Amino acid sequence: MDEKMKYADFEVVDFLNDEFFIQWVKNPGEETDHFWLKWIENNPDRRVTVQKAREIIGLVQYKTRYELSDQAYMDLYENIVEKSHQTRPDGRHFQWSGWHKVAAILLMVFSAVYSIDFFGGQKDNPVESSPKRTLLSVHNPAGQKYKFKLPDGTVVHLNAESSIEYPETFAADQREVHMTGEAYFEVTKNTDRPFVIHTERNQVRVLGTSFNLKEGENFELALVEGKVEVEDPDGEVITLLPNQMLIKDKNGAVSMSAFDPMVVFGWKDQNLVFKDNTYSEVLAKLESWYGVTIQSNLTISEDWSYSGRYRNKPLDQVLDGISISSEFKYEIVDKTVIISNP
Repeated sequence: MDEKMKYADFEVVDFLNDEFFIQWVKNPGEETDHFWLKWIENNPDRRVTVQKAREIIGLVQYKTRYELSDQAYMDLYENIVEKSHQTRPDGRHFQWSGWHKVAAILLMVFSAVYSIDFFGGQKDNPVESSPKRTLLSVHNPAGQKYKFKLPDGTVVHLNAESSIEYPETFAADQREVHMTGEAYFEVTKNTDRPFVIHTERNQVRVLGTSFNLKEGENFELALVEGKVEVEDPDGEVITLLPNQMLIKDKNGAVSMSAFDPMVVFGWKDQNLVFKDNTYSEVLAKLESWYGVTIQSNLTISEDWSYSGRYRNKPLDQVLDGISISSEFKYEIVDKTVIISNP
């Protein structure tokens, strides 16, 4: 059975017993992120079920995988029943909601496979564990973009060949994420909790704003609204205002200028934009955008450049448009594009 079809009819309890799903929730990586984010995108009707399963797994501290004894299983069941009949301080009977009951029973079933910390003081040999914040990560390979929300409601448009890591729940004093590549942020305003982005060479600090951030060979930040501060490892801080773009090259040289929004972050709205790009820049952008490898033996002049904009166009249509000015022929074989002289 195809792996993606396998999950089509999964309910919450099925996800709770699936090791590949558990691995994604607890220790996400490139493979699991790519699979599950794509699966959820293709199965939007299963999003609520997946989220409920993730919430339950988030309550669980995993120990060594083993089978519970019959006695341990019954003790856990009786604990659930006992807690569902507790009396409130005002003397009235405590009633669990339908979802609480479902979650409790699912946790009971789940614990038949995994040892979990749910009801305190129930294990003879408790394992000491230091509290730590669960980190989630999203990685986009070439040819893939993804839009999602962070725990505080901040919207992130993550470009191809880019990654972001963030906690499942932000700290009380600030919101911190780590990223590589390129992303467009629409940060939820919260004056009590600054939003901080850590890149390889810089730190960006904001309160509530919209901007495009890219760190590759150069560090580039284009501010749409609000105000941001960029701090380098030496502690030097640069403040940006709306419609300003900061560029820092790998040698530390800094420049500030206005910018064309379509050129800088048109990508988030599916606009593939070229503006006076060299031939090598065009090929690199096509490879990243479509997730292909391009082989070219085209003879081209040194002063060649290309400008154009394509919205939601397939690769062959873009190549047709570029070939009009460049006079080349191409062949697409699976994920490889071969460009040659006509």
